[in-house]
Amino acid sequence: MTAPNYAQMSTDELIRQFAETAKRAGSIWNDSLPLIRTPERKQAADDIQPIGAELRSRKPIEKLRQLFQDESPDVRWWAGGQFLGIDPIWASAAMSGLSANLTTKEVLAWRDRTLAGPPPGPPIKEMTIAQLVDRFQDACTRLYATTRFLSDEEGGGLTMIAYNHISGEPHQIAKELSARDRLDALVPLLDDPLITVRQKAATYCLPAAPEKALAALAAVRATKKWPEFWFVDATIDSWKKGTYQPFA
Repeated sequence: MTAPNYAQMSTDELIRQFAETAKRAGSIWNDSLPLIRTPERKQAADDIQPIGAELRSRKPIEKLRQLFQDESPDVRWWAGGQFLGIDPIWASAAMSGLSANLTTKEVLAWRDRTLAGPPPGPPIKEMTIAQLVDRFQDACTRLYATTRFLSDEEGGGLTMIAYNHISGEPHQIAKELSARDRLDALVPLLDDPLITVRQKAATYCLPAAPEKALAALAAVRATKKWPEFWFVDATIDSWKKGTYQPFA
């Protein structure tokens, strides 16, 4: 059987062939079809390599983004792996979206929100309690996104730089709430959907609601999700030993 001459195909045809072959190859992200290593799937995984190579040589960014947004998780996974070097932001977003059950566009929106920084507002000292809580939640949400939706594929350590830049925000806001004797305002955030918000809120509202905060910290630890669970033991230990001083 003569191998297809991909160099003579149009880019649109290559995109179509890539998507079809990716669906035949399958991936771990397709819940509707168990990933069994059949000869047909192995052949499809082999077949997709020269198609990807030809598309990489052409670098049709906009057309590749059709693959990153395809409704098939198999297509998004294969496209993310094959074209990471050509379009690292979109490729990483496609793969991150699979693990978070989000679309590629949703991950890109998370990324944009994180890099945009805090929303406009008055200085912390001039904020109301409600504004401080909202800003605390926003900062923790952006912190969550740095470890899930930012990628260092372009180099420069973007993830760590963004994490370090944002990580001081919740501390400063909690410090202001403590100065006003209103750390209790963080207690409702112990039920937030995002683990980073829960972990940070529990860390800082321990003096106001120790039982609820310790329970929330224990729940975070039980998830084993990095990096949040990594901080929990030190917080619990310092509280139990009487050395808890988050604002020292």
